Amino acid sequence: MTELTQHLDVRRKWVRRLWDLVLGREEAVPAKPDRSVSFAELVWAHAERQKEVLGGERAGSWEEEYRRRLGIFQAEHGKIVESYWCRYEASGVALTQRVGRRRPARLYRRDTIYQLHTATDWRTACATDVALCLHQWHPIAIKVQEILRDTSERIALNWIFASSTRLLGFVDRDDASTPVTLDDVLTEQRKQQSEVTSYYGRAGDNAARIVYFRGMIGGTVALAILLATALLGGSWFGWLEAGDEPTYTVFGVLGMGAAGAILSVMTRMAKENGFAVDFEVGRKSVRFLGGLRPWIGAMFALALYLALKSNLIELVQQKGGHGIYFYATIAFLAGFSERRAKVLLDSVGGGSEAPAEPVKQPAPV
Repeated sequence: MTELTQHLDVRRKWVRRLWDLVLGREEAVPAKPDRSVSFAELVWAHAERQKEVLGGERAGSWEEEYRRRLGIFQAEHGKIVESYWCRYEASGVALTQRVGRRRPARLYRRDTIYQLHTATDWRTACATDVALCLHQWHPIAIKVQEILRDTSERIALNWIFASSTRLLGFVDRDDASTPVTLDDVLTEQRKQQSEVTSYYGRAGDNAARIVYFRGMIGGTVALAILLATALLGGSWFGWLEAGDEPTYTVFGVLGMGAAGAILSVMTRMAKENGFAVDFEVGRKSVRFLGGLRPWIGAMFALALYLALKSNLIELVQQKGGHGIYFYATIAFLAGFSERRAKVLLDSVGGGSEAPAEPVKQPAPV
């Protein structure tokens, strides 16, 4: 094939791909071989290797296969820091640890990601109560992995790992004549699940407060950048005069409204039941809600300022008009208490509408 023919063939391929893209056709992509290893496959290899070791074969065929699967598994999920392997069946529990991606907000260190892996159905096939209890630990572990971070996550996952291995070890024992019965173990497991769930709720609530506060700081920084850009840009183009009283009053009102909103949240966080947020909606959602809080306070403050300037609301009569200190105080109170700001704004429209009178039902005959 000549160089010109190769060039035309490549060009026809690109034209065909472009035409398929315009028509919405899906191009068949050859499937790549799956080289990942699940935890169940690793558990099975470990069990077969264990049989060879117990049979006196130290370097059997499964030894190399187990090491190969272990390398692939740890490359994907991280180093195995805790593990339990059953002696008589292919079942086990493991806790892995890996370093996450570097985030822009945390350049100095990365998150440590922990994950609990279980494969116990082979050993608990004839113990349905134990299997059900082990499966009940699984959603708790998922919640802990998704919501908690750092110390609280490590504590909860190690707690779950210890309880799961305790239950699996009871099933995997070779001598059934022990003073501890299955009912005793299951009762202990239910108690442990209740304690872990309670700990998860407290830790999740505290984590949500921290994430919400960080979101407020981010929202405040974004608001400050916007106000500074607007002031500098307006002054540059001659639209605003920074020394004019109306200009710095408006910007001061917005800033004091955001400050009041932040202080309001901080005072409610200091109380035991003063601040509540559903932490299971996710860290991003909680952070986004926290970022909106200063903006809400600033908008309430601006609305009250405009209502006062337009004489729709009369609070205090002052000779010579109101100054910046008066509006800054009102703006701070508007951001601090949304309820009071709503009451004042409702007075602009004549208050809330009176509720409709209930329709009297005819008396039964």
